[in-house]
Amino acid sequence: MQVSERISIIMPEYNVGKEVNTVLRDVKRAVERITRNYEIILVDDGSPDPPEIELDGVKVIRHEANMGKGEAIKTGVKYATGKYAVIMDADGDVDPAGIELYLRALRKCDLIVGSKRHPSSIYQAPLMRKVASIGFNMIVRLLTGIRVGDTQTGFKAFKTEQLRRIMRAAVVKRYTWDVEVLLMAKILGLRVAEAPVVIRQNSRFSLRMALSMLIELLKGYEGEPKRE
Repeated sequence: MQVSERISIIMPEYNVGKEVNTVLRDVKRAVERITRNYEIILVDDGSPDPPEIELDGVKVIRHEANMGKGEAIKTGVKYATGKYAVIMDADGDVDPAGIELYLRALRKCDLIVGSKRHPSSIYQAPLMRKVASIGFNMIVRLLTGIRVGDTQTGFKAFKTEQLRRIMRAAVVKRYTWDVEVLLMAKILGLRVAEAPVVIRQNSRFSLRMALSMLIELLKGYEGEPKRE
């Protein structure tokens, strides 16, 4: 599949270190299989020792202080010029080869969510980590009514115009941004589909992280999400 429309790859990053260069090269190879009309936007969210980027052409934006994943993505969206936007964590956990599948699926949807629960996903993790992930997503379903099997995998693709609609209403600054995006997509009546992921490394999602995100979710927003 070849894509003529411009694609923006937005990658939030915090304390990944020099390994981010390997991830960037992998992303470049994956996207160039389908198009040369793309941009990679790396947002360093206030890393104490920000990495030196070796790959030419990467648009690097740095926060002076750590502001959270949601804020890093919001910054990246401001600079995005593509018709489609792929948001991918910069830690290398997710194989970027799925970009082609996600963009193909966007022909019929507004938002594609990478899901470890998808039957075609490849994902290995310790039992307690899987339990934490499943438990968190069950609670999210109960609290929000979101019918997605996995909210937290760091691989999502959007029609950029719809992502901007979501970001105008988004208020969450940290990791529950992923939940808010899906909640806003539901409120706005957007078409959402799940797609498989290949997890190449052990995800950093843990019971402690699940509890932290649950507390953030239960505290609610400083302002209510609003329909446009």
